Amino acid sequence: MKRTILLGLSLVFLGVLVGCNNSGKSSVDTATTSSSSRETTELTTSIKETTETTERTTTQSSIVQETKETDASQEQAGEEQTNEVIESMDLSQIQQGDFTSLNGTWVNGLGNTIFVENATMSFTDISNQKQAGEITGLNVDIPNLNSADGTPNLVSYMGDSNKVKSYEQQLGLEENQGFISLRSNLPGAVIYVSFLPKGVMGDIIEGDISRDKIVAVGTQNTATSVRAEYVYYKAD
Repeated sequence: MKRTILLGLSLVFLGVLVGCNNSGKSSVDTATTSSSSRETTELTTSIKETTETTERTTTQSSIVQETKETDASQEQAGEEQTNEVIESMDLSQIQQGDFTSLNGTWVNGLGNTIFVENATMSFTDISNQKQAGEITGLNVDIPNLNSADGTPNLVSYMGDSNKVKSYEQQLGLEENQGFISLRSNLPGAVIYVSFLPKGVMGDIIEGDISRDKIVAVGTQNTATSVRAEYVYYKAD
């Protein structure tokens, strides 16, 4: 009888131990699972924050780059506009004998040149008659038409016994629609030096309307009634 009771008590005690062991193991498993879950959540949050930071940095870099490009474009546009103003001929100055806005070398399709420096214009052929000439202010000098003392020759015209000057040294001014001409009267003709800003063609037969132009010719026609090869454009 005692042996039976002891055996029963042993079985009960063993059952209690097994139950306690299973309960402990369940608690450890639960704790391990909770810890892993927290680590996964923290890792996900860290990755998300890193991604957001990278996106913000990339966006800021793009904004800075776009700003630099915009500033560079505006600076270039300003320089181009300044250059355009400098290169455009100033008709109001030219009327006063100031050719500064034309400074440089001008060339036509015939190979003739005009060198301009401030108040002086030097022509390899001012009349299209192989006559070199120079304009200083509002006066012209054509050596081939001068006498020994440097003044214009006196020549007969239309059989008149009264001789006339071969050309007028004092230049006259003609204002036309959009351009101006300086003129020197010859016996029976006129030497014109005409200044046509970009956008103006006058009577030029063909030519580049987008550029400033000079026409120098001796003629009985209008000041700019010439073919394209007679038109001077700035070369430098």
